[in-house]
Amino acid sequence: MNAFDLKAKTARRPAMTTLASGVALIVGLDHAAAQEATPLPPITITSDRGEPAAEGSEAAGYKPSKVSNLGPLGAKAILDTPYSVNVLSADLLENLQAWKPDDIFKVSPVIQLRTTTARGASPNFKMRGFPFANSSGRAEDGLRTQNLAINPLEDKERVEIYTGLTSFLYGPNNVGGLMNYVYKRPTDKPLADVTIGNYGGLSPYLHGDFGGPIDRDGQFSYRLNIVGQTGDAPVDQQSVRRDVLTAALAWRPVQDMSFTFIASHMDFNVRGADPFWSFATNSDGSSKVRHPGAPDPTKYYGQPLSAFDTQRDRVGLDFKWKIDDVFTARAAYSYNMNMTRNNFYTNNSVSNLNLAYSQTTAHNSNSREFGNSGYAFVDAVFDTGFIHHKVTAGFYGDDYRSARDPESFNSWTINGLPYATPLYFAAPGWYSSSVGPNRTSGYNNEKNVILGDEIKFDDHWSLLVGGNYTWVHGTNFNVTTGAVTSAYDQSRLSPSASLIFKPLDWISTYATYSESLQGGQVVPSSGTPVYTNGGQTLSPYVGREYEIGAKADVDGLLLTAAFFQIEQALQYARYNGNSTYTYVQDGRQRNRGVELTVTGNLYEGLRIFGGVTLLDPRVTQSNTSATAPTINGKVPTDIARTEGKVTLEYDLPFLPGLTLTGGYYFTGQQAVDRLNTEYLPSFATEDVGFRYRTSEFFGRKLPLGQELVLRFNVSNVANKAYWIASNYVGSPRSFAVSAQLKF
Repeated sequence: MNAFDLKAKTARRPAMTTLASGVALIVGLDHAAAQEATPLPPITITSDRGEPAAEGSEAAGYKPSKVSNLGPLGAKAILDTPYSVNVLSADLLENLQAWKPDDIFKVSPVIQLRTTTARGASPNFKMRGFPFANSSGRAEDGLRTQNLAINPLEDKERVEIYTGLTSFLYGPNNVGGLMNYVYKRPTDKPLADVTIGNYGGLSPYLHGDFGGPIDRDGQFSYRLNIVGQTGDAPVDQQSVRRDVLTAALAWRPVQDMSFTFIASHMDFNVRGADPFWSFATNSDGSSKVRHPGAPDPTKYYGQPLSAFDTQRDRVGLDFKWKIDDVFTARAAYSYNMNMTRNNFYTNNSVSNLNLAYSQTTAHNSNSREFGNSGYAFVDAVFDTGFIHHKVTAGFYGDDYRSARDPESFNSWTINGLPYATPLYFAAPGWYSSSVGPNRTSGYNNEKNVILGDEIKFDDHWSLLVGGNYTWVHGTNFNVTTGAVTSAYDQSRLSPSASLIFKPLDWISTYATYSESLQGGQVVPSSGTPVYTNGGQTLSPYVGREYEIGAKADVDGLLLTAAFFQIEQALQYARYNGNSTYTYVQDGRQRNRGVELTVTGNLYEGLRIFGGVTLLDPRVTQSNTSATAPTINGKVPTDIARTEGKVTLEYDLPFLPGLTLTGGYYFTGQQAVDRLNTEYLPSFATEDVGFRYRTSEFFGRKLPLGQELVLRFNVSNVANKAYWIASNYVGSPRSFAVSAQLKF
C-alpha cells in the first residue's frame, strides 16, 4: 500500500466509526441493542488468485458495488443511487443454499416474512411495514411481473431489493419497495458447475449450471440452468416436487450492441400445503380468541390432500445499443404465463377458548395468469457549461390478466379438532358444478411515460429530477356470466426529486421525495385465506415518501443508513367471522422508520451480511362508526416494529478451505387485531453450518483441476415453534447439505 492509500484510508476512520456504530446490528435475545463499532485495520480484498475480487463475490465479502437495472436509470453504482439498496449476490445465494424466496426473506434485514412457500404460492412479505401479496412488488431483469408463481433461485445471478417508493423507476408499485430478480447471464468463458444435495427432510436435488461462448469470435454465448428436486419436506405429510429449466442466449453483432434472450420453465408441486389459521374476533374487530403457543412445526395441521400445483413459463428479450458518445438505446420485453391446477387448501378456524378448531378443506378452480411487460428508453449525455446531464426519456408498461374455470367445488368441514395433535381423515368425493370454459376474472394495465435528468454539478453535488405520467386501468369480471363487476381508469403525473452529496468518493448522502399513483391490490381468487371479493382489484391510490440516507464503501464494508416517512391507503383483510375475509381499503397508513445495513469483510476471513429495521407504523384517517371503533393511532396488523438479522462467516486460518457459518434472525412483536388488543410475541431463530472448499480428494488433485465445495447448513437449530404472522406457523428445523463440483 502506498502512502496515498494509507492517508486516504486513515481519513476515512472518523466517518467510518460514526456510520458503523449506527449500522452495528441491534440483535439480542429478545430486543435490539446498538453496539459501539471499532475501527478496523485497512485491508486489500483479493481473490485466491491474487486478483482484485469481483463485486458480490465471496472474496469481497458479498459486497456489491452496483445495481444491474434501476429502471430508466439503468445499471448504476450503489453510491450514486439515491435509494436504499440491499443486494444478495450469486455467491451469497449459493452459499446459503437458497432455493426459494423464503430463504432470501429470512436473512435480509429489510424484509419481514409473512407466509411460507410451503403454503403453495409465492410467499407474502413486508418491506418498511407495507404488505406485498402474491408477488406484487416483484420485477425480473427490471421488468415488473405479477403472478402467484414461486421464483426459483438457482437460475438467478443476484436479487436486488429496493426499499421505499420506486414508482419513478418501475411505474405504479408498492410504496414499501421492489425486489428485482436478475437472471444468470451467458458467460464469455466456459462454465460447468454440478451440484447434488438435499434441501431438507428427504428432498434430494440435482442442479447443473453451464455456460460459455458458442463461436470462436465470441459473438454468441449461452447459459443453461437445470434443476430437479423431489421428496419429503421437514414437515410430516408434506412433500415437494420441482423442475426448473432456464436458458439464456447472448448475441453481440458489434462491439456496442447486445441482445439477450432468456426462456424459463418451472413446474412446482406441494403436497400437504401449509394450512391457514384464523382466530375469532369480536364484532368490534378486537381479538376474541388469543393465539396460543405455536403448534409443533414438524407436525402437519392440514389434510394430506391439500396441494398446490403450478406451471410457470417466461420468455424475455433485452437490447442495448450505444449509438455514439451521446445516445444509448435500451429496450426489453417479457411474457409470463402461470397456471395453477388441482389446488386444495385447508383453513383452520379457532372460535372457542378451549382451542378446539374447525377445519375446512376445499378445492379451488383451475386458474391462469398472463402478463406482458416492456420498456424502451433513450439516454443522452451532454454538457451545458460546467453542468453535466444524462437525460432519459421513454415508455414503461405492463399488463396482467387472470382467468379461471367457472367451477364451484364442494368443501369439507370437520369440527372439534384438538389443538394438541393433528388428525387425518379419508378424503370425501369431490364434485364440481357450473363447469364451463376458462374465463377472464380480472385485467389491469399500467402505462408510464418517463422523463428524467441526472444533473452533475461537480464531483460532490448531483441532482436527479423526473416525472412519470401514469395511466392505470383495471376491470373485474364475473367468471360465470362474463359481466363486468367493477372497473377503474385513472391517470396522474408523479414527480420525483433526489439531491446527492458526496463529500468524498467513498461516501454519499442523499435526500429523496417521491409520489406515485398506485394500482389497487389484486385480491387473490384462489388459495388461502378465502376472500369474499376474490379476483377484484381495489381502487388506485396515491403514495408519498420522504427519505434521507447515507452510504459508505470503506475498508471492505458497504454501510447504509436510511430514514424515511411513507404513507398510502390502508389495505387489509377484514375477518367476517365465518372463516372468510374481505380485502378492504380504509384510512391511511403512515410509517416512519430507520434502516441500517452492512455487507462485506469485517476483516480478512470474517464476512458479515445483516442490519436492522426500526419502524413506527400508525393508522390515520380511518372511518369510524358505532359498530367500528376508531383505529386511528393504532399499529397496523402483522407489522414487526423491529427486525434485526445477521449472517456471519469465518474462515478458519489453521484449516485452509474450512469456513464456519451462522446466523441470528430476530423479529419483534406484531399486532394481531386492528384494535391492538393482542400481540404476537417476538421470536428469533438461529442457523449454523460449515463449508469446505478443496481441489483435492483423499490427498490427490482432482483430475481436471476441478474445485469441490461441500456445504452443510442447519436452519432453526432449536426447532423453535413460532407464529411467523397471525395466520401461519414458521418453518421447523431443517438440514441442507450439498456437494458441488466446479469445472
